[in-house]
Amino acid sequence: MSKNLSFKLKTPKGTQDYYFDYMEKRSYIENKMRTNFELWGFKEIRTPTFEYFDSLATGTGQELQESMFRFKDKGGRQLALRAEMTSPIARVVATQLRNHPIPMRMYYLAPMFRYEEPQSGRQREFWHAGIELYGSSLPDADAEVIAVFITTLNGIGLKGLVVELGHVGLFKSIVREAGLSLEEAAAIRRSIDKKDEEGLETALKEVDVSSTMKDVFRMLPNLRGDVGVTKKILDRVENEEVKACIQNISDIVKILKLYDLDSYIMVDLGIVRGIDYYTGAVFEGFVQSLGIAVGGGGRYDDLVAQFGGGSFPATGFAIGVDRCHLALERQGFNFPLKKKPQILVLYIDKELKGEAIKISKSLRENGLSTEMDILERKLSKGLERANKMGIPYVVIVGKKEFEQGEVVVRNMEKEIQEKVKIENIISYLQEEK
Repeated sequence: MSKNLSFKLKTPKGTQDYYFDYMEKRSYIENKMRTNFELWGFKEIRTPTFEYFDSLATGTGQELQESMFRFKDKGGRQLALRAEMTSPIARVVATQLRNHPIPMRMYYLAPMFRYEEPQSGRQREFWHAGIELYGSSLPDADAEVIAVFITTLNGIGLKGLVVELGHVGLFKSIVREAGLSLEEAAAIRRSIDKKDEEGLETALKEVDVSSTMKDVFRMLPNLRGDVGVTKKILDRVENEEVKACIQNISDIVKILKLYDLDSYIMVDLGIVRGIDYYTGAVFEGFVQSLGIAVGGGGRYDDLVAQFGGGSFPATGFAIGVDRCHLALERQGFNFPLKKKPQILVLYIDKELKGEAIKISKSLRENGLSTEMDILERKLSKGLERANKMGIPYVVIVGKKEFEQGEVVVRNMEKEIQEKVKIENIISYLQEEK
């Protein structure tokens, strides 16, 4: 096989084809997500799959920027495929929706692209479902976003959901208290985010901070539990910024208790998200059978300003649709797949093709999923196809029966058939359905 032909037969690394039963499962997940978003008052938004690189890179940080698929157009302008949706939506808000009534509730279901090493649950082309809520700096907005996150994941059937809640402002305040810049603390942040104690020790040796502050950094990866765990930080670092961050976490949990959703929350003060635009509360969701987060989000009040739109409070999340699918499969979820089509129409004589088309059309108009034979096969071959495809009913249009105003309806599962008047076929099949 030639090299060129080999490339033609494959998809690029980190991508794959999806079809039939897989796509029916995906549609189930996406439809459930879309329904829940709309129940909470969110409206759909779409942005281009590719944009100017500088726009997509705004607020995202070096790590994400390096993973973007970048290319130039014929005019030499630097473009990229989107790697996430928060920055594109912030651009829309800054340029087109700045004066829209608030709060603004938006949702999306769209493909993203990142040039990363593929592994289970991580591909280079993947789908995100998410929401963005603009216009409120109150903890009520953060709580609502987390509530939508929880109800969406529960709604598709996932089990064992735990939402880990933290605050990036807390880490930034501690960094300032230690006398470091965020750049100087980058290695510390990465180690805390990965719960890498060895890496954290290495990073701490590279900075000039007091032993007390080093102990605070060492504490962060292990400060997990209920809201009471936050007191351990207040015992070590007592400044107004830290107090405000702890109070914000407490307020969010209190509101989630009103939603009766606080049982899903675990406070984790070691969450330090990698995307630079986060400014406040952040969270990640984990479920049984999947060792990576199915989604996460947080507050990003300064992002619109980076597009020239001024201060505009915002919070949101993104859920990995592919990861949800994988988790549901591993949990043994019974997807409610439908047998499609429900009916196969066969005609025995060529001159009855038009009548078969009319019957098929009438069945579809009455909500019955119908396939019609288009290969002019013999009856035995048509019935064989129905068996292979799992089609429960076959409508046979034969010359003798048609002259009497009838067709034969065969129940493939029971292996029985009976003659039905053509004018009664719709009601007959609807009752059978």
